[in-house]
Amino acid sequence: MTDPKQEIFEILYQFEGWESLLNVGCGWDYAEKMNKSGGIEPGDYYGLDILFNQDWCDFEPKDYDIIIADDLFPNVDQRLEMFLEKYLPHCKEMRLSLTYFDKPKWYRATRPGGEVITMLAWTEYQIIITLGDRLDCYRKYEGTFPNGRRVLLVWLKGGLA
Repeated sequence: MTDPKQEIFEILYQFEGWESLLNVGCGWDYAEKMNKSGGIEPGDYYGLDILFNQDWCDFEPKDYDIIIADDLFPNVDQRLEMFLEKYLPHCKEMRLSLTYFDKPKWYRATRPGGEVITMLAWTEYQIIITLGDRLDCYRKYEGTFPNGRRVLLVWLKGGLA
């Protein structure tokens, strides 16, 4: 049986004819490795992660063939609408894996100072409404995750297409 994360990775990272890629929320190790090595070929790849370099909201994007955000929105970062508005004009294509739950699922986190917040995970409906008429192509990933999460794999046409 194929690992669901590996299968999703293989679907999102299939490229033909691309020259530049921005990977948002790719993780510390991946961003550090790819940015230090100059990427797949120098200048072709940039990894952006809040733990390694900076929050995507503070980053000024250049133009890219493809922008990928894998398992970042909407339940790690709920600013999906802001992300789309800022980054979609700067790419030919955007690829997203968006996590949701069929049944209510929430997380508790403690902020500095001891304040406890509760975050309710998004539903498929909330994702579809947020994407609105930007939605070009998507498919439900039917793999099984132990925590009950589901994934929509989404392709959006960017402003450079």
